[in-house]
Amino acid sequence: MKDPVYKFRCGKVKAADEKRIEKIKGRRLDSFSVGTAYFTVCVFPHGLWTLLKFCITVIFKFFLAQYLRKIRLLKIPVKNVDHKLDDSVPFKPQTVHTYLDFINFWIRPLSMLVKRFGMIQGVKLEIEFLRYIRFAYQQAFEIYRKIMSTTRRPVCKEIKAVRRMQKADPHYMCVPSLHIAVICLTYTFYKKIFVRENFTKGESEQWLKEIAEHGMEIAESVLYMKQHSVNCIPAALYMMTKIVPELFESETALTSIELFFKESTDVKPEDKKLILEHIKSVYNSFTSSEKSWQETILNWLNNYEPYVKESN
Repeated sequence: MKDPVYKFRCGKVKAADEKRIEKIKGRRLDSFSVGTAYFTVCVFPHGLWTLLKFCITVIFKFFLAQYLRKIRLLKIPVKNVDHKLDDSVPFKPQTVHTYLDFINFWIRPLSMLVKRFGMIQGVKLEIEFLRYIRFAYQQAFEIYRKIMSTTRRPVCKEIKAVRRMQKADPHYMCVPSLHIAVICLTYTFYKKIFVRENFTKGESEQWLKEIAEHGMEIAESVLYMKQHSVNCIPAALYMMTKIVPELFESETALTSIELFFKESTDVKPEDKKLILEHIKSVYNSFTSSEKSWQETILNWLNNYEPYVKESN
């Protein structure tokens, strides 16, 4: 069978040394230091250049754009995307540390790659992933630059980390959710890489399971923290099926929807059923569109009537 075309591949990677494989055998991903990935990618000129381009994209097409909109130097419309079902998910500010672990979530596996393959070979895979994640930010910005979106967040005075996050975050880039998009990217990237680079069955099963479980914890935290609405999820899944089809397929998107709140005890079973049905329904409406994925999401945003909670 012919290998799929990986649009951001950075050359072939030599097989890992058996000693390296044995040395990290059984280690949990959260035991790998993020510093290893930072150091390695900065050592090599092509790695540093890739990292700089990624950082520039994030600064200008994510952070700066929001701040410029906040001080009204940008006149991009901002649409509220709350849904009634969001009330079914309790506000849990104590999940803030899970939410904020989003960046380390995708960096730790890069450190694992460096430890397994060595710096020279590992940096090739680091660069490949950084190119993919930069692409996701660039593509999401195609929506944000035309219509920004937000949700209503409860004020939290008790937890300092929440106060700081809410104060620092203008919160104008909800649809599509980059948290969800990058979680999808991370899971499917490694699912493909583990096969392509001949990881052992034990390695693949252990690390893919860890990525899936922690990824879902973070995905649920975006709803618990009220940083996103249930409406933000299908847009992210849809975008990923369109921009990286070699990694993320519709079947994977539909399967991932079923995993939301699977272990949760604070979302009622009947509410969970409604939430999953809603996410799946919106996702299916996107995929049935004959327009481009950008037009499809923008049309949805333009036509969406946000939920307004009735005051008591």
